[in-house]
Amino acid sequence: MITFIIHSVSAETASESLLSKLAEAKDYLRIQPSVSSRILKKHLANIGQLTINDQLSWHQNLLRASIALNDLNQVEKTVKVMLSYPELEKKTDKFVSLLSSLGIFLRRTGHPNESILLFNCGLEQPIKNGKQKISLLISKGSSLSSLNKYSQAKTTYAQALQLAKQQNSEVLISAIYNTLGIMALKQGNYTLAKEYLVNALQLSQKISRRSGQIVAGLQLLRLSILSDEPMLYDRLHYRISRLTLVSESEVRHAYLFWLEKAHKASKGNKLSAQEQDELLSKLDQIKPISVSLYNQLVETLAEPMGITSLALINESSEYQGDLLNNIHQCKNIE
Repeated sequence: MITFIIHSVSAETASESLLSKLAEAKDYLRIQPSVSSRILKKHLANIGQLTINDQLSWHQNLLRASIALNDLNQVEKTVKVMLSYPELEKKTDKFVSLLSSLGIFLRRTGHPNESILLFNCGLEQPIKNGKQKISLLISKGSSLSSLNKYSQAKTTYAQALQLAKQQNSEVLISAIYNTLGIMALKQGNYTLAKEYLVNALQLSQKISRRSGQIVAGLQLLRLSILSDEPMLYDRLHYRISRLTLVSESEVRHAYLFWLEKAHKASKGNKLSAQEQDELLSKLDQIKPISVSLYNQLVETLAEPMGITSLALINESSEYQGDLLNNIHQCKNIE
């Protein structure tokens, strides 16, 4: 009896310790996802002591951290583990998180058609969290935009924006403005892109959301180069570069490097062979993480910097992996 009591107390203490680590990881998720990822990976082997629901929460948060860090290998691993739980389909919020994360993974790696299927599947679920629905719509709009289906993307973003305003979610409203600005920039509509991106930047500043400021700021820096607005570049560069460099995204660091060299070239300065080699190296960092950004940089900024003969990547290739095979709930979704 005494041995059983000691064992029970020990197991309970271990579970409480793990739940404390999970709570800590959640706290860091938005401000320092690398810390969240480190905590969750460190104790991953021990989570069998938790309830199934808490185990799925653990994987769900690791998935979110991995998406934030562009750690696509970990995304793939975590999705496979979550799909092995028979209980997953009964946990709507966790199942939808998986669909959302996997959809983002597929879009970033050049498979937007499959990503749209997953976002549509997520939207078909009995979602109770309105913000989850808005996030799915934003992601779906981005995938439609990557396929140049701009009319459908605008309709999807409009639906997301209406819901975000109803919920008074400034975080999501700023995210939608960013995506609308990126789409307008891709279409070459610099006036509209600037309007959306400035709104996104100002709203992100108002709510002290660094990631939103970085996304809007980097796009505005690129816009300033493409539309020949050096004053806009000079006004934004110091703050946006500081925010970007303290962020944990190597892709954003590489993007900033490209923008700074493009700005230098736009002022009539020829880049050295070493600088061009560095640009190619940075581009190699971007390529596996964001096919769309890679193509936009090659298409709009490479040639003026003396970098030629770079081929664009197909942004809509067919996914050849097996991750979709086990999601039977989405088989009949279009």
